[in-house]
Amino acid sequence: LHEVTRTPDPLAIGPDAKALGNELVSIDILEKPSFSPNKRCVRVGVAVTSEEFRRWSIHNNICALPVDAILVEVTFGGVNGTICHGGGRRHKTISDLVVAIEYVDVNGVLQTVVDKSQLKAAAGCFGLLGVVTHITFESEPMTYAVLRPRKPPITLAIPPLKISDVPLALYKHWNDKELADAQADFERRAKDDYYSEYNSSGVRDYPSPAGVFLQWLQAWIGGWFSQTYFFSHIPAHWQAQFLALAGMAVLPPTVFDEKQVEVKTYLPDGLHFFRGIQNFRVRDMEFEIPLPPLKSDPSKPDLTIIQRAWWDVIKLIYTEANEGRSPMRLTLEVRITGGSDMIMAPQQGNSCGTASIEILTIPNHEPEEWDRFKQNVANIWMGYEIDGAKLNTRPHWGKEWQGLKVGQTPIEQHLKENAYKQQIALFKQTLTDIGRGQGWILEDIQKQFSNKLWDNIIYSKA
Repeated sequence: LHEVTRTPDPLAIGPDAKALGNELVSIDILEKPSFSPNKRCVRVGVAVTSEEFRRWSIHNNICALPVDAILVEVTFGGVNGTICHGGGRRHKTISDLVVAIEYVDVNGVLQTVVDKSQLKAAAGCFGLLGVVTHITFESEPMTYAVLRPRKPPITLAIPPLKISDVPLALYKHWNDKELADAQADFERRAKDDYYSEYNSSGVRDYPSPAGVFLQWLQAWIGGWFSQTYFFSHIPAHWQAQFLALAGMAVLPPTVFDEKQVEVKTYLPDGLHFFRGIQNFRVRDMEFEIPLPPLKSDPSKPDLTIIQRAWWDVIKLIYTEANEGRSPMRLTLEVRITGGSDMIMAPQQGNSCGTASIEILTIPNHEPEEWDRFKQNVANIWMGYEIDGAKLNTRPHWGKEWQGLKVGQTPIEQHLKENAYKQQIALFKQTLTDIGRGQGWILEDIQKQFSNKLWDNIIYSKA
């Protein structure tokens, strides 16, 4: 707890000497078990951080995970336990890469789960199975990412469905061809973008060691400054403006770079292109919106739902600003991801993909104002319908969602009785099956490993 709350945290700029010899900070390449031919498996201790795994992958230059969470200062136990994800529509969650879970059960016995159907519960179980010690992931051969960072005008990055969606403060005239080209580029990127290659020629570390230190320093100073007395007494609108300008300024391509930057680097470096952001504390709410199939071709996703979700919140932000409020002072972000085979994943069942979209702010705001804004955003994202049927939009388990309402229903009740009703029954049945073979029952693990939240959502009767 001391380590995760320490700021600044030095993990991104140097190895953790205290981890040496710790069995839970181990990484080993295995040949088995693997569900796919010609793929190596990597057994990882749950206390291994994404930064430690990144360094290990690049040092060995043999294999890597195709996706990872953005932060490097998080452990694989935490990332896997809450079913986190990376980016790219071809990729499912990080938990979907798991081929073995090792855990200490309620009786103090070290157990392993390798059955593919049982892993759909065990690999994303929120700690309810037992004390997980090691996770074995199916990895891919090391590839090399080609990064081409861009800063397009906001109207052209994710084009609006209609130009009237653009607030006056952001409005700029674009002709029909410019908008059509932007729409085609957005659709191509959303459906297909994720490029890496096996040829290591020209590969380099990215960022450089000096660049990593600069990023770490920027995040620390930014996080510290945003919590000072001086900054907290600046009008909220100007806080948001300052953070937006500073945030974009430090992202590539910077003013010191060429306009068309292209960098070839190790895939793990590409996934973690900005380090040290653990030093900048935030509040964060994320929802997973299913991409519905196109009516004209059900094998393809209807990407207009992403455009709606994006611009609906931008309009809300400017409505708030016009009324003198700025509850969201950091970023609106979206990543397009795949579905998931994990029973309790919010992406489960999203065969055409998922829009993982989130809002972030700094902790110095008025809590009531942020809570009200979160609820308004949740109302928008959870209200989308296709042909009269609501999309099964669900929150990211590891971010802010408790206390929200769906209509007049507490979200905890909605998740239990609607969004996950069938999944919860299957989840409990799968845990029961695991326990039957390993010498424990569901009531045992509930008593030992559950808490009030999971007692309500998982174990109580609807």
